[in-house]
Amino acid sequence: MSFIIPISALLLYPFLYLLPLNLVRFRWGFEEGLAPMPPEVQEKAEAADRVVLFVTHVILLGIVVLLMHSSPISAYEIGLTADNWKSALGMGVLLSLFPVGLSELLLRNRPAEEVRKELKSHGSVANWCGLSTLGSFSHEFWRAFCIVSLIRLGLSAWVAVLFVAIVYGTLHIQTSVARALGSAAFGGAAGFLFVNTASLLSPLAMGLIVAGANLYQVRQASSSFERIGTNQGIHHPESRYSRPCPACGAIIRLSEVHRAVDILACPNCGESLTTEKKYLWVVAALSVVAAIYATGHLIYRDLLYAFVTEGLALVLFFLGAFLLGLLVPPKYKPVGGKTFDKALSLFGMDKSDTDKKSARK
Repeated sequence: MSFIIPISALLLYPFLYLLPLNLVRFRWGFEEGLAPMPPEVQEKAEAADRVVLFVTHVILLGIVVLLMHSSPISAYEIGLTADNWKSALGMGVLLSLFPVGLSELLLRNRPAEEVRKELKSHGSVANWCGLSTLGSFSHEFWRAFCIVSLIRLGLSAWVAVLFVAIVYGTLHIQTSVARALGSAAFGGAAGFLFVNTASLLSPLAMGLIVAGANLYQVRQASSSFERIGTNQGIHHPESRYSRPCPACGAIIRLSEVHRAVDILACPNCGESLTTEKKYLWVVAALSVVAAIYATGHLIYRDLLYAFVTEGLALVLFFLGAFLLGLLVPPKYKPVGGKTFDKALSLFGMDKSDTDKKSARK
């Protein structure tokens, strides 16, 4: 096979996504420079961004299909097969947990104003779901074709994966070096899944889960708003992790309260609160079912693997609880049992003057 085909496929991805196809932004930048856009122009530019993204995904997919037809590479080599689909799907889902959790941690440290600048924070959710699905498939199809074509040139599989991951990450270096490194790491993980499973389903599952989770995270974070504080006449930026106290209704911000294990005190009324944990039972049940399925169908059927099942279920439970805490905002409820004495400090357990006098008697 000619080396022109893999080189053309590799250069196609950064070339397409770097083209200034958004004529609204191009015209404004040419005429006004770096001046901020008016709201109506900004809305048109964002709508044009979505159209350009759709067209770019379609062009990438179409050109890769044409390159595949002009080469000896078959659809089976690209991973379009149902062979070992169970293990491929399982590996893709399992490996997607790490980038989902990492992106949530990074997103929590970004201010809401910065998150609102993300393209996914504007427009219809249905449109972004379609764009994310099309983009994930076109990217993974392109990645698989590039890896297979480089292997046919005589490169080892892991060198091909590394080379394609570097090309995939260089597109994002215009944003930041950290973004480029993260994209390259994601591309390397997707390439590893494709080479290891010989199926496009595994990296596609990971890409769809990560894209869907990122869309959910961005939309939730961008929906944060400012409310006026209950006691102070200042504005506090609210996030989806800020929830009202069930006793007084004041907004509780985790960064402003003291916590003792899983118990916290409302900074406004002093009510002792804890978080609801009803979803943890669902996580525990799913962890046990997933562990039994993994050890019984994907690993080995043997009674000796009961200990492996228990350990795997425990690991999956803690991982699921961690992701649940990241993705699902907390909901507070009063601590169960007898009503706490308001004169006592939750953390210092200091007694009031009345209690001290009664104790002396």
